[in-house]
Amino acid sequence: MTQYYPPDYDPNEHKSLNGYHGKHALGKRAHKIDQGILVVRFELPFNIWCNHCSAHVGQGVRYNAEKKNIGNYYSTPIWSFRFKCHLCSGRIEIQTDPQNTRYVVTEGAKQKMEEWDPAENGQMVIDNAASTSTAPPDPFASLEKTVTQKAAALSEAQRLFALQEKNDDHWSDPYAASTALRSSFRKAKKVRLASESRAEGTRGKFALGEKIRTEDLRTPARGSEESEWEKREWERAKGEMERAKDEERRKRRKLEEQVGWQGGKAESDSSRRRTVAGGSSRDSSRRTIKALPASSSTSRSLMPRSASAPSTLSPRMTSNPAAKALHSKLALASAVKNDPFASPLARGRLSRSASSSSGLDAAVKVVKRSKE
Repeated sequence: MTQYYPPDYDPNEHKSLNGYHGKHALGKRAHKIDQGILVVRFELPFNIWCNHCSAHVGQGVRYNAEKKNIGNYYSTPIWSFRFKCHLCSGRIEIQTDPQNTRYVVTEGAKQKMEEWDPAENGQMVIDNAASTSTAPPDPFASLEKTVTQKAAALSEAQRLFALQEKNDDHWSDPYAASTALRSSFRKAKKVRLASESRAEGTRGKFALGEKIRTEDLRTPARGSEESEWEKREWERAKGEMERAKDEERRKRRKLEEQVGWQGGKAESDSSRRRTVAGGSSRDSSRRTIKALPASSSTSRSLMPRSASAPSTLSPRMTSNPAAKALHSKLALASAVKNDPFASPLARGRLSRSASSSSGLDAAVKVVKRSKE
C-alpha cells in the first residue's frame, strides 16, 4: 500500500515498478547484467602475490568483484571472480574448481604455497583417484576403506569424549571457576599497575615522553645481540663526535692563520706555562726593583711604539681588514699600557700596579736629589 503505481503502469507489460522505471532491483551492482556479470563482495580464500606490483595480499581481504559463469563441471557451475588490486589497480581473476573443491588463480596473481593437510585438521578428504577412475570398483578395496574410516571415526570419537569430560570437570563448579579467573585477573592487574607506576617515576625523573616504557630502558645482557648492537652504535656516535671536534679545530686554526694571531697565541700560551711553572719560586724570592736614571734613552724607551718606531705589517696582513683592525687595537693598547683582552678586574689591578710603580720611581728620585 506504500508504493505508488502511476496511471500508465501495466502489470502485464512492466511486471514490476523497477521494470516500469527501467531499473534493476540490485541497482548499480547489475549494470552489466546483460553480459551475465554481477558485482559481488568477494573475499580472498588464501594469501596471494600480485604480479603487477609484487605486493602481498593477505587472506580475507575483500573486493568488489565481477562474478560471471564461465562453464560447468557436470551440473556444478564454474564461477569467475575478477577484481582490481587495491595497491596498483591491476586485474586479478580467481575461478572455482568444483572437481578439486578449491579456488584457482588464473590471471594477475599467484597463490602463496602453504602446506595444509585436511586429514590432520579434521576436514573432508576428497579421493580424486576414485572419482576419475574408469575401472570397475574393487570390493576388497572398498571394504578396506570402510574399515579404515571406521577406525579413524572411533579414534576421533574417543578424543572428542575426552575433551568433553575435561570441559565438564573444568566448569562443573561455576563459582570456583569464576573465583579463580577473578583472582588471576587481580594478580595481573597488580603487576600492570606496579609497572606503570615505575614507568611514571622514570619518565618524571628523566623527563621522558609518554610513550617510553621501562622495558625499553633496561640494560641488555652482556654478550647478547642487543648489547653488541648498542656497543656498535656507541662507537659510531663517538667517532662522529670526534670528527666534528677535529673539523671545528681545523676551522679555528684556519681562521687564526688568516687573522695572523697564531704566533701571538703560541707566545702567550708558552709564557702562561712558564708563569704557572715558576709561580712558587717567584713567591719565595721577590726581585728588587731598581730605578733607572732619567735620561733621554729611558724616555725614548718609555714612549709608545707607535710614536717612536711604528711597526710594519706583512703584505698578507695588510690586505686583510680584520688583521689591520687587530693590529691597530694592539698598538693602541701597548701605547696606554693596557691589555685589551683582560677582564675589567684585571685592568684595575694593572692600573693600580702601574700607579704604585710610578710612585716608587718618584720616591727614588727624591732620595737621589737629597743625597746630591
